[in-house]
Amino acid sequence: MTFLSKGTLALSLSLLAASAAIGTVSAVDFDVLTSEEAVNPYDVWDDGGTKTLLVSFEDKAGHDSVVDHAKKKKEKGMKINEKSITFTKAQKIAKADKEGKAGKTGRRLRWLQEDDAIATGFSVIELESDDLQAEIDALSELQGVTAVEEDGIMHIESMEYQQKLRGGGGPADHIREIQDAIRAATYQFPDDEIEFSPNVEGEEAAGARHGRSLLQETPYGINMVNASHVWSKTPVMTEPIKICVVDTGYDLGHLDLPNEQEHNVTGWHKVNSDGSTPFGKWDVDGHGHGTHCAGTIGAIGTNTIGVTSVNPDPSKFQFIIGKGLSDSGSGSNANVMEAVTECVNAGAKVVSMSLGGTGSSTITDAFYKDQYDKGVLIIAAAGNSASDSWGYPAGYESVMSVGSVMESASLSYFSTRNVQVEITGPGHSVKSTHKNGGYTTMSGTSMACPHVAGVAALLWTHFPECTNNQIRNAMIRSADEPPTSDSRNTPGWDKYYGWGLVNAGNAYELLSKGCDVAGGLADPPEGKELHDLALGGKFQKNVGCTLDEHCDQSNPCLGEFVCNAGTGTCEQVAGTAPVCDDGKKCTIDTCDPSKPYTVLTDLCVFTPKPCEDGNKCNGIQDCDEETGNCYLKEPAVNCDDSNLCTTDTCNPSTGICSNTDVTCNDNNACTLNDTCDPFQGCIFGEPLDNCCGNAECEADETEATCPLDCGTTLTTSFENAYSVELGPIFDIQTKSKNVTIGGFDLNCYVPEGIASKVFVYSLPGGNYYEDGKWYKKNLWDKVLESPITCQGFGTPTQVALPEAVTVPKESKHSFFIFIYTDANATGYWFYKSHYPPSGKTARYSPLVEDSYLQIQTGSGSYCISGFCAMISPRMPAITINYAAIDDAPTTSPTMSSMPSTPLPTFTPTLRPTPAPTATPTSTPSSAPSESLAPTPFEPVKVTVTSPPTSSATIVYAYYFDVKGGTYDSVLTNIKITTYASSQEIKVFAKKGTGKESEGIPCDWQLVAETGNEVTGYWKTIYPKWINGFKPVELFAGETISLYVTSNQRLLTKYAGSSSLKYTTHFTSPDTSALPDIQVSYAAYGNVGLFKSYPSYYSSRSLMGALDFETVAPGSTMSPTAAPTATFSPNQLGSTELLTEDTHQGIQFDIHATSAIILRKLNLHLEAGTHLVEVWYRLGSHKGSTSGCANYNNYCNKWTNAASGDIISAGQDTATSTPAMAITVSPGQTIGLAVVFPKSGLVVGTTVTESGGDKTDGVLTIVTAGSQIKDYYGNEVNTIHSLDTTPITFKGVIEYDIANSFCAAISAENGVLSGDDYEPDVTSNDISNPNAPGEDGGGGPINGGGGGLMDFDSLS
Repeated sequence: MTFLSKGTLALSLSLLAASAAIGTVSAVDFDVLTSEEAVNPYDVWDDGGTKTLLVSFEDKAGHDSVVDHAKKKKEKGMKINEKSITFTKAQKIAKADKEGKAGKTGRRLRWLQEDDAIATGFSVIELESDDLQAEIDALSELQGVTAVEEDGIMHIESMEYQQKLRGGGGPADHIREIQDAIRAATYQFPDDEIEFSPNVEGEEAAGARHGRSLLQETPYGINMVNASHVWSKTPVMTEPIKICVVDTGYDLGHLDLPNEQEHNVTGWHKVNSDGSTPFGKWDVDGHGHGTHCAGTIGAIGTNTIGVTSVNPDPSKFQFIIGKGLSDSGSGSNANVMEAVTECVNAGAKVVSMSLGGTGSSTITDAFYKDQYDKGVLIIAAAGNSASDSWGYPAGYESVMSVGSVMESASLSYFSTRNVQVEITGPGHSVKSTHKNGGYTTMSGTSMACPHVAGVAALLWTHFPECTNNQIRNAMIRSADEPPTSDSRNTPGWDKYYGWGLVNAGNAYELLSKGCDVAGGLADPPEGKELHDLALGGKFQKNVGCTLDEHCDQSNPCLGEFVCNAGTGTCEQVAGTAPVCDDGKKCTIDTCDPSKPYTVLTDLCVFTPKPCEDGNKCNGIQDCDEETGNCYLKEPAVNCDDSNLCTTDTCNPSTGICSNTDVTCNDNNACTLNDTCDPFQGCIFGEPLDNCCGNAECEADETEATCPLDCGTTLTTSFENAYSVELGPIFDIQTKSKNVTIGGFDLNCYVPEGIASKVFVYSLPGGNYYEDGKWYKKNLWDKVLESPITCQGFGTPTQVALPEAVTVPKESKHSFFIFIYTDANATGYWFYKSHYPPSGKTARYSPLVEDSYLQIQTGSGSYCISGFCAMISPRMPAITINYAAIDDAPTTSPTMSSMPSTPLPTFTPTLRPTPAPTATPTSTPSSAPSESLAPTPFEPVKVTVTSPPTSSATIVYAYYFDVKGGTYDSVLTNIKITTYASSQEIKVFAKKGTGKESEGIPCDWQLVAETGNEVTGYWKTIYPKWINGFKPVELFAGETISLYVTSNQRLLTKYAGSSSLKYTTHFTSPDTSALPDIQVSYAAYGNVGLFKSYPSYYSSRSLMGALDFETVAPGSTMSPTAAPTATFSPNQLGSTELLTEDTHQGIQFDIHATSAIILRKLNLHLEAGTHLVEVWYRLGSHKGSTSGCANYNNYCNKWTNAASGDIISAGQDTATSTPAMAITVSPGQTIGLAVVFPKSGLVVGTTVTESGGDKTDGVLTIVTAGSQIKDYYGNEVNTIHSLDTTPITFKGVIEYDIANSFCAAISAENGVLSGDDYEPDVTSNDISNPNAPGEDGGGGPINGGGGGLMDFDSLS
């Protein structure tokens, strides 16, 4: 029976990726998807096929009736299967909720006989049915059945999982897509060290096992829970305690985990009647999550390798693994319960479950109560919702719910908070074991749960006489109070930290006084069961007491409690809790336990009842002292001026009205005299006959459709285009007439002084994406190769075809357009397009159309040679100039014979005007008088300020964008707010948004830096730049980005949601000499150059100012020459060969001892024109990684570095590949692949010098390469096994010694995995922050960095 399949079930999951694993992508790349398409990329429980029902029964007769029902259904042909679980004791099942459990019932179908119905067990029924409700109704009619419920989905509670489930579609996915596709020249490989590099697995991990001894590390969480205090004590338990981990499985054979032979590790997984294992096998963890949790509980601490754990001695415990979830990280609630049952039957005392779902179940609740009555302690992750929502099984009273803290012991931002949270553990950036013998760092309450489960097992080995409830109570009564600086923490219990942070040492000492002293009653009162002592979370201390101290709430607002020994319950002492009631109906009366007090009422807080909604347009509201109700004190603002020709609005912050004139324009060329009447509103004229001049309005056409007959141009949109690439790829569809395409208007920009060309390719028949047509260059016709001068983004640039392209009626046609510059500007993106609008996100979706033509959704070009299409669809910003004709012409019309969009009639203020085309025929009669001499241009200095506030957030670095306003300008300095006595500050800049370049050092250029200068706390200063501030040009309407970083601390404003990053924060006023300059909200980084935090962290904003200067009209604003620092040219050849052969391609390895940048390969080819592609990957092209062969690209590890046509004069002459820029860090090995569509590359088959590798001391060419026999798109090498016959690269590799800072720090890129606590400060923390002279001293420092910043020199 099929239990797992690709599904479309929408899950409400509470996880975010926080994996710091090298080689593990922490944000998944997806196309833009609609809500229907954005499904879980992993397997989830299928809601369209197999369903699962839980059916409880009150006795054996009830069970028999369920079995008989299933048997009859099967006889009638239904696919159905029944399996039962019987309780040890009868359990009550009820609808009743405890305080605070809102929404407990979830959304699943269910039927319950009555409150307090009895269940002695339940059946798990798996069936395939189109009418599940009918099945529930039928089962509810059976004698002895007490409840029927639809089963739910469980998923892991690690942060890594949620981002994968969320899928793509956001801006971050498109940034990642562009980075992956375009940035081959600046991609930096991660460090390839094995020791504790996160997510080390596969062959690298195997190498570590057999060839190297890794120094053991103690993850911070082990010390935080004080486990070492107990390690030195002698356990009392004679047999190893059995610990069950119900999760995604276990990496049996991992050298740092207990194994079967020495430590009796065992496990369970589901096996169907046909022998299939729908969730996989327990000893294989295809996900890694279960292995990570097991490592926290019991990674071996006596072997000097890897990591240690809460229980480092594997002789003191035994793992029982329950494969409750599939390798996808999800599964069914029923399978999880079956895994728990098998674990308990095998003797497990502690069950760790780092999983959860979003709906409760009365039957499942009864199941866990039954396990509790058996003496089992079940511990589960609270969830990662960052809210007070409920997750299960952690939400059940008989399950201990665990929240998460960071390394600072402050609450993890994602941790769920509700009344059931009982205790917290380390759950942020936890390092542990991983699949394939590796290690990784993960975050989530999933990581906190095994810390608490491990402590429970550790304590039980020393106090085996204690019950599960006593061990549980001992942990919460000995828990550490979290940091008092967190205002959310209150003494005793609170919904954020529960009773506090688990402390094994404290619990041990408390239990040493006796199980009853530490944990209360061993046996429940008469008539009660053990689970009746388990209320969980806030209420866990309310029952089971034996001493008054068991009832201590540590909260004066709750009063004093004493233990009623007769009932074992805690009761409040009358008069010990404050009564907070001032008798006023317009105050909110609360109690603050943190206040100092002499009498109890000193704890009371009386807050005026808020009636204002913050919107002054709604009037002024106040509270009625008599009733306590809010009432309207002043009426709402009425902005209606009774004029239908104005738009009447009210400013909510001021309550002031504004009345804006309505523009009456129906955008219909066939109607004239659009006017407005104050009493009628807009009035539009009647459509004219033959309104288009060259076409007739048909009888059935309306005013709206008639203009479509006028078509000679068809435009998508140039406005608000923000996806940038090298050009568009798209299809057109003709209608009832033949159409000739004469040219296009493009939305492009190329900086002045850079030569550029436009290429246009044509593909009859269209459907460019099907069968990989987009990369099969031989299928396309080149119809234009011509120099181009782009007019700038937003302004159409006309491209005329020398011979128009004829497209027959009712047919499709593809066009592929891209712009290419010389080698100095290959990193530019020249063409702007759009993400498609809603409903148009699929390729070939109609975007715009008229009576003759339709433009469809396409893609973008990202390779400088063209023929590399972006995966995500794009909407081209383009105008097509065409003519519609009844019959195909004998000669194609040219652009000049058809209308086109006129070029602008004005010259942009800051663009140079063209030189005159001829010498003037006459000269002035006399020199101009002095009064007519031009006035010298004086630049205006403009400061755009974001002033400091009374509170701020400490950061080490931040990125933000600046968009040019109405005029061109130059950024000359930046004012920064600091928070350290002295520090070094650097400022980097780049063209375009910083969103696409965080953590990519080679995208940026240093424009200013200081030495270790005195800065001060909370000082807003112009830093003392060593060489001044290198001015940065800012064209009107274009974007630059700044990266400000320090080796100490800076201050920013807290801005809120991460979605605000790189959106506009403030704008220079219209009255400024440089109006409409937009400064964005910022993303922030950690200490160290280009060390970034994850993208989901909240946004910040600049505290300081930016200085600009206006630029003289007509100035060129062209970039200056490249920096004087140069790379030394280097070449290394491998040409001394005894024999030669030709192949379709070669893969070979190179190794660098210093940081280098590969620039080109000089090859030997057959004569002619050849399409060549060069690819590279980290590590050798041989072997495999994570189950994927290194030589192919099935796991997307290869990156395209260069592609394009090259012309060879013959095999004896070296021919260069297109320019590339591959950075290789010191000590790195990379694999290279040179690919041709046909056999024509000369290689060596025998190597001189005894087969030795070629080296010049810096670069080494490994001579033993492999041939490429076939190639399809980006698969690089699709053969199933690597050719074992060695061949050798013949040619010369040109490279530069990378002496820029970017090569030195590239290997350090990525997200830091340390403590990410975000400390907020206020001006009250600083003595006199606004004292005179503390704003920098001396004013701005003039720039002197050697001219305008040159973006062209970035590599």
